[in-house]
Amino acid sequence: AYTRAEPHFQPSVQQLIELGGKRGRRIDVARNELRLTELDLDAALRTLRHDVRAGYFNIGLARNTVVLGQQAVDQAKELADIARTRFDAGDIAQFEVLQANLAVDRATNDLARLENTERIARAGLNQLLNRAPDAPLDLRDSLFVKPAPISTVELIGRALVANVDLRTAEQQIAAEQSRLKLARAQRVPDITIEPGLETLDSAHPSGPGFKMSVSVPLPIFNRGTAEIKRSSAMLEQLQAERDATRQRVSADIGRAALNLESARKQVEFYESRLLPEAERVRELANEAYRIGQTSLLSVIDATRNAREVRQAYLQALTDYQTALADLEQAAGVKM
Repeated sequence: AYTRAEPHFQPSVQQLIELGGKRGRRIDVARNELRLTELDLDAALRTLRHDVRAGYFNIGLARNTVVLGQQAVDQAKELADIARTRFDAGDIAQFEVLQANLAVDRATNDLARLENTERIARAGLNQLLNRAPDAPLDLRDSLFVKPAPISTVELIGRALVANVDLRTAEQQIAAEQSRLKLARAQRVPDITIEPGLETLDSAHPSGPGFKMSVSVPLPIFNRGTAEIKRSSAMLEQLQAERDATRQRVSADIGRAALNLESARKQVEFYESRLLPEAERVRELANEAYRIGQTSLLSVIDATRNAREVRQAYLQALTDYQTALADLEQAAGVKM
């Protein structure tokens, strides 16, 4: 400062000194908020893992369906050859040969549609992996591989320790606790010191004079009570939400485990009963038509039923893998 009155020149430095640990409290708040951001990333990765797993086994379903479609073409051609042989022998009318050829054309068309479905499924998974739509995929895990049984009680115990939703709830509480501590620290007044010199003063002909001022604000009208009460109320709310999240995670795991068990029973029923019976009926109908004991329509119907049962079995396998992915996502831990 430069004034007309003495002392004319007054250089000084002003420094705020925070008391009550405010700087450390602000650092704690920032660190806790950083951890919340990292947990948001973990939650996004968990969702991505679920989507990739579901997409992976959707491709497995599509590829096995293509194989099933190729089998349908082969079976239709075999039936057409039988019909042609019987027509040449004079056992059936040409109408049945035309029906058999029509079945071949329909199976071939269905195969082309299924191959396109596989390409779409591959493009969807490659999109999740941030790759080109037609990039090759190494599918090592099969639809037909079922993991070992999982203890629901053990899984819930692991989830209550490592579930990202629960970790986020706990971290939100820690972050709010640090904000509450900061709000309380803000109530402590800070000190501002201002050392300086007084020069060009006739009262000090031998040199500059030293001065020091100290100021302390008095929080008469603002004691920070509102911020403390707001943070305390938010802390109670977050603790209640944490407890609710614990209950929700346990319930979600239980529900997903029941869905997984139901899907497993469906797969076992197809493997033990429906698949063998449907294939046996198809073989008997095929042989009966070969020796002239049944009609072509009966064979076509038996073949279609066997194919539909096989397709439903593949879907049951996919549902099992999807239920397993849902259980993993509900638990929030890798299985």
